Amino acid sequence: MTSRERVLTTFGHREPDRVPYNLRPSAEMIAHLTAETGTTDFAEHFGHDVRYVYLPLPERPADVPVTEWTPEPNAEAIAKTAQAVAALQARGLAVCGGYWPGVFEHAKAWLGDVRALTDPYDQPAAFGAILDRIQIWIASIYGGYTQAGTDIVWMGDDLGTQRSLVMSPADYRRWYRPRHEAIVQHLRSLRSDVVIAFHCCGHVTPLVGDLIEIGVDVLEAVQAETMDLAQLKREFGRDIAFWGGIGAQSVLARTTPEQVTAGVRETLRVMAPGGGYMAAPCHTLTDEVCWEAVLAFHDALVTYGTYPHPGA
Repeated sequence: MTSRERVLTTFGHREPDRVPYNLRPSAEMIAHLTAETGTTDFAEHFGHDVRYVYLPLPERPADVPVTEWTPEPNAEAIAKTAQAVAALQARGLAVCGGYWPGVFEHAKAWLGDVRALTDPYDQPAAFGAILDRIQIWIASIYGGYTQAGTDIVWMGDDLGTQRSLVMSPADYRRWYRPRHEAIVQHLRSLRSDVVIAFHCCGHVTPLVGDLIEIGVDVLEAVQAETMDLAQLKREFGRDIAFWGGIGAQSVLARTTPEQVTAGVRETLRVMAPGGGYMAAPCHTLTDEVCWEAVLAFHDALVTYGTYPHPGA
């Protein structure tokens, strides 16, 4: 199988030849790769199954308020991105659009953390109007990736903490679910076959059913320190795929290579049967993770990630 076939097969809830995988490195981790190998490309060096492309958008001028800067991709930007997508797909690689912060994350950026959580009660009408503006704007960006032909559109919102949701499920369903659903419907209207991945750090178990109902295909991040992976696979694995799940804190940071291997194997054993799982750390890797752990992560996936018995 090519990497693209492998990723699309597993996101279609079928078992590929092996579990696809990737890793998002920080700048410090890329510098470490360069020091060790002389290259700067993690994905090429370790044979990752996914590559990312980024729509060229102008940067906000310093004199323009953040709430007034909503640049949308034009035809030239979409065409340029489409060329990059096609070149990667011609190499047999799966292509994901670059992450763009979601409705809640932009509400925090525009209003600040406190007002983003209090304005729904203090001035709900004005708050709803702001969310509508954000929704329309970011839908155009996600739509640009969809039109450019990416296999995966990467949307989302950070709705969880290490222990619980940031807001109540009722507040999510009032303010954000309708807007997330409208974005998903917009993307499906542009291209019915696009895979929609929803990024969310932290504990999000109470909302997984909502994401399934609005049409999300993949939950990305899947922070193992905050959610029960076996529960997620058991309760939701028939209806949504998972991408991530290997604990950056619990498996990769401050552990030995042997412990990393054991953690990767256990995650594969729980999450990979039946397909529906792409392995990855549940966060961008920083220099808290030692180089030996990075090597052990990749070695474990190559050694233990094959079907019919991944993790064994």
